[in-house]
Amino acid sequence: MRFAIAGGGVAGLAAGLAVARAGHSAVVVERDRVTAQDRPRDAFTVVRKGIPHFQQPHTFLPRGRKVLRELAPDVIDTLLDAGAEEQDVAAKLSGPRQPGDEDLVYLWVRRPMVEWALRRAAAAEPGIELVAGRQITGPAASGFHLDNGEEIAADVVVDALGRYRCPPGWPRAEARPSECGAIYYCRYFALNPGAEHVTGPWLLNPRGDLGYMGFNTFRGDNRTFAVIFLVPTADHDLRALRDNRAWMAAARAVSPLDVMTSPDHARPITDVMPMGGLANIDRTAGSGVPGLVPVGDALCHTDPAFAYGLSFALVHAQALGRASAVHTTPADLTEAYLADVGPEARARHTFALETDAARTLAWSGTPVDLSSRDGCYPLFAFAAALAAAPHDDHVLRRTIGRIGLLDPVSVFDTDSDLHDRIERIWAGLTRPSAGPPREQLLRTITSELVSS
Repeated sequence: MRFAIAGGGVAGLAAGLAVARAGHSAVVVERDRVTAQDRPRDAFTVVRKGIPHFQQPHTFLPRGRKVLRELAPDVIDTLLDAGAEEQDVAAKLSGPRQPGDEDLVYLWVRRPMVEWALRRAAAAEPGIELVAGRQITGPAASGFHLDNGEEIAADVVVDALGRYRCPPGWPRAEARPSECGAIYYCRYFALNPGAEHVTGPWLLNPRGDLGYMGFNTFRGDNRTFAVIFLVPTADHDLRALRDNRAWMAAARAVSPLDVMTSPDHARPITDVMPMGGLANIDRTAGSGVPGLVPVGDALCHTDPAFAYGLSFALVHAQALGRASAVHTTPADLTEAYLADVGPEARARHTFALETDAARTLAWSGTPVDLSSRDGCYPLFAFAAALAAAPHDDHVLRRTIGRIGLLDPVSVFDTDSDLHDRIERIWAGLTRPSAGPPREQLLRTITSELVSS
């Protein structure tokens, strides 16, 4: 079969590799003028107007890393050679390793380098044609039209156009977006010579909640890392964090961000990058058009705080490759693919909705109980589990399995022994405040802006 892939981001390139390596041909059309480049550092000079979040933090969750190993081991080797870093969470286990622990590994790499490696692999694949600098203007009877009047004909059209926009008349499943409830203010840093990533009691990288906003950190490739402030959409005062000076003042007031962002430890390599207008969107019902297959964010988009994007793009690509190896008609392929990926995507969409709603409630000042499964369960199963995981191997495995997409959400939810352990550990934890109260932080930010 011939596949026409609309969109040459991570999902589109991975889908192209998957179907080409299953024995089919594919043409990948991308609106931005991007080409396969030799040097990894060239990845950061690419202009991606079609992807507003291109420079924002991304990571391969354990499931994403596992799928990439299966789907394109050459790509993961290229990334590691170029400076991507693996983090073996199983190293925190106190007891002996068990089967499956080898998958408890994150792959940390910045989004531009991911696309760079995938595009190089796609360009070298005999069954793939890459078309760049062409916009898709609308669907055709069998394929789609380009802005130069050309029609790309195919047996199957893959919608890898992401969550933001699609051409007029483009068939997509009806969906009702649900706002994530937060704006993200991110800044990237590079470690100074001799400095190392901060370590501590947390399971992965430093993260925390101040009761009115939160923060998270992501490692990147080549000794880089990102720090993100997650601010309620309704809190207009804290939007001052879009200013570099205000952002740094806030980082100095929060532990351990004060250490991570200090001049002795690291230097900023980007300005503050705000990201808003985020919504959870479920289109897993499909468009109803046989031979039109959505992948990545075009199928289901969730709050970026959960970092599902890269991993699900690969999961969907792999599922498309499996379906293309078995089914010979576009209708059968579409049906089999949606049946394969739909249930998991819907479960994760529901999980994101529930967790976002609980987080928004907590940030509004409403008391929430994280200490018990009978309290605010979404935050108990997320924040309390993360805090408890370093202290119990079963909790660690289950927690990483859940947030890393290795296990279904339901496996965690039905484990009463796990819940007992989390409740017991949480009750004995000392939880010092990570930062100042909201009004104090606002005064700190305002003072910095005035004095500057």
